[in-house]
Amino acid sequence: MENLEPADTRTRILDAAEKIARNQGLNALSMRAIADRIGLSAPAAYRHFRSKDRIIQAMIERGYNRFIQGLKAARQNAKSPEEILAATIRYYLQFWVQDRTGFRLASEWSRNSPSLTGTAIGTGSFGDLPDLVKAILAGSRTPEEIARISRWTAATLYGLTLSLVQDETIPRAKETEYIDSATDFLMRTIRASSLSSIH
Repeated sequence: MENLEPADTRTRILDAAEKIARNQGLNALSMRAIADRIGLSAPAAYRHFRSKDRIIQAMIERGYNRFIQGLKAARQNAKSPEEILAATIRYYLQFWVQDRTGFRLASEWSRNSPSLTGTAIGTGSFGDLPDLVKAILAGSRTPEEIARISRWTAATLYGLTLSLVQDETIPRAKETEYIDSATDFLMRTIRASSLSSIH
């Protein structure tokens, strides 16, 4: 079983790791548990990933790639920065509401690797959200204010997502309504930011 192509083995390791993490949480993830699940020896697993953290990072990267593919489709008909940002917010909320376990795992990991600092947001943890906010607010705010508003936008989007993901009382039939409401709330907040200045 260990004579598979390296790429196939890496995929099997990641698939096994994701199943363990989703069913039992990140604390249950170990090289031994992963290797046992797919019939590898632990040393063979280490030949593909040097540590559990490397596996988690690869899982996050794979999930991010899935996210980006869906985001491209969601933005397809959006033209202006406002339309693109609204489509992005709506997709972000939908993506995680449909994958609540995945969001909890990402949140658990982010406690060790912060994603809501100004630096993290500015270097891409929320994609081009800062650029979109900048395009919408251009001319109405200073660069420093726009940078802060981009950060608050990302933090608010995360909080809205957390609220929806954790609220098991929202009926499935009402999820789209809640997502639309949250998107509208955040977009109105950003538009309002162009009408007044921060002191």
